[in-house]
Amino acid sequence: MNNQQSNSMIPVCRSRRKREAGMALVISLLLLLLISAIGLGLLYMSNTETAINGNYRDSQVAFYSMRAGLEETRDRMRTTSPWPIVAPVAMPGNANSILYITNPAGGGEVVTPTVGGSAYFDDEFCHETFVGDGLASPGANIPCPAGSGPPVGWTTTVNSISPNTTTNSALKYKWARITLKENGSFANGVAAAYVDATQAANTQVCYQTLAGQEIPITQIAGGAYANCTAAQNAGVDASPVYVVTTLAVTPQGSRRVGQYEIAAVHISPPPVALGLDGPAAIFSPTPSSNNTFMNGVDSGLAGYTSSGGTGACTPTGPAVVPAITVGDATGVNNIDTQLQGPPNRTIHYTGTGPTPSVVNGGSTTFSGSWSTPSQLDSLVASIADVADTTYTCGIGTPCSPAGSVGTIANPQITYVNGDFNYGNASGAGVLVVTGTLSFTGNAVFNGLILVIGQGAMTESGGGNGGFNGSVFLAKTQSSTSPYPELATLGTPTISWNGGGNSFIQYNSCWASVGNGTRYTPVATREEMY
Repeated sequence: MNNQQSNSMIPVCRSRRKREAGMALVISLLLLLLISAIGLGLLYMSNTETAINGNYRDSQVAFYSMRAGLEETRDRMRTTSPWPIVAPVAMPGNANSILYITNPAGGGEVVTPTVGGSAYFDDEFCHETFVGDGLASPGANIPCPAGSGPPVGWTTTVNSISPNTTTNSALKYKWARITLKENGSFANGVAAAYVDATQAANTQVCYQTLAGQEIPITQIAGGAYANCTAAQNAGVDASPVYVVTTLAVTPQGSRRVGQYEIAAVHISPPPVALGLDGPAAIFSPTPSSNNTFMNGVDSGLAGYTSSGGTGACTPTGPAVVPAITVGDATGVNNIDTQLQGPPNRTIHYTGTGPTPSVVNGGSTTFSGSWSTPSQLDSLVASIADVADTTYTCGIGTPCSPAGSVGTIANPQITYVNGDFNYGNASGAGVLVVTGTLSFTGNAVFNGLILVIGQGAMTESGGGNGGFNGSVFLAKTQSSTSPYPELATLGTPTISWNGGGNSFIQYNSCWASVGNGTRYTPVATREEMY
C-alpha cells in the first residue's frame, strides 16, 4: 500500500515543476531590466555631470579671461610698463575720453565695442550714467540696447599685447574700457551711490592713498584744483580714479563682465632731506667725515638726470627744505648739540632755517596724515599691498637683499617687514622698512626711504654712496615683542658711524618716483549679465 501511495505522488510533483517552468527566465529578464535602468540612470547622471563640469569650466575660462583683461590694462597704465598706454586725461564727454583695448581672436575676428548689434557691443556703457552721454540705464542687470553705446567721438582704440592675440589661442576677453571716474558714474538716480551726493555728478573723483578713500576733487582741502593731476602735481595726495571694464566671451557662449576702480599709489612725502618724526629725536653719533653732507636744496631736474633718472620730471614742492626736520624743539636741541661736535660739522647740513639746518616741523611738516602711528601704519600697509618685492624678517634677525631693490631704469617698491641689512646695495624706487634699516657708506638709493615702525636707521663705515630723494623715520610700534602699535609717536633714532663721502641729497623728483609705478584696485565688482 505504501508503494501505491508513493507512486500516486509522482504526477503531483511533476505537475508543480511544470507550472514553475520559465520563472528563472522571467526573474533574469526583470533583473536585467533593473540593471539596465540603473545603468541608463548612471549614464544620464554622468552625462549631466560632464555637461555641468563643462559649463562650469567654460564659465571659469570666461571669468579668468575677464580678469586678464583688467590686469593687462592695470599693468599697461603704470609708468614703468614696457607696453605703456596713455590713459584718458579728459573727463567723459570730451574727445579721447574713453580708451578701448581690443583683443580679437583668429580668423579675421573683428571687435567693435562701439557698434550696436556687433558681436561684442559694449552693452554695459549706459549703466555708467556719464553726464552728457544722453543715455539712460535700462535697469540693474539688463544689457544696454543697441543704440546706447558710447559716442564715437569720445573713443579711441589700441591693440592688446596679450600673448596670441589675433589667433585662435587668444585669451577670451574681447575688450577693456578705461574712463576717468565721475562723482555720479554709478548713481542711477540713487543718491547713496554717489561718492558725495552734495557735489555735482560730473565732478572728478580722486583717491587719497594715506586715507584710503575716494573723494571728489572739489572736496580736497588746500585749494581749488582743476583736476586730480593738478592737485597731485601740487604735492597733494590725490590720484585720478579710473574705471576699467572688461568683457570676456568664450566660443561656447559663456560671458563675464567685470570692473575695477583703480588709482595709482601716490605718496607725497613731507618735504625733507632727512625727516625724524616724533618727540626728542636722537642723531648719535653723527658723521665724523668732513665730506659727509645732508642738503635740503632741491637738486631738481638737473640732480635727477645727473644721477641717472630718465623720463619726464617736474620738481614739486618748495625749492629749499630743511636738511633735517624733527618733531619737536627737544629734537632740535638734541641734534644741534650733537652736530657741534667735536668735531663741528654744522656747515654740512644746509637748507632752510639756521646753520645747521635742523627745523622743528612737528606742527607743520609732520601734521595731518604724518602725525599719528595709526595713519602712518595704514600708509605702510597700503604700500605693502602693492610692493614688487616683500621681505619677512624679524626684529633682531635682519634680512639682506636677495635680489634687486629696483634700478634707475626700473624703480620698484620694496617692502621689508622687520630689520633690513641693506649693506652696500644699490637701488631705486620706494623702500619701506618696519624694523631697523642698516647700511654702509657705499650704499646707494635713489627714491623714497620710509623707516616706519621701529623708526631706527644705522650707518657704519665710510664710502662713496649716498641717497638722492628723501629719507623719513617714524617710531609707530613698541620695541617689545609683539611690537604693538603705539598710541603716540615714539622717539626716532639714527646713528652714522664714519661717513666718507656719503650723503643725503633732497630731490623732489626722486622722492616722488614711486608715484604711478603701481595702480591698485580700490573697488572690484562683476556685472551679472
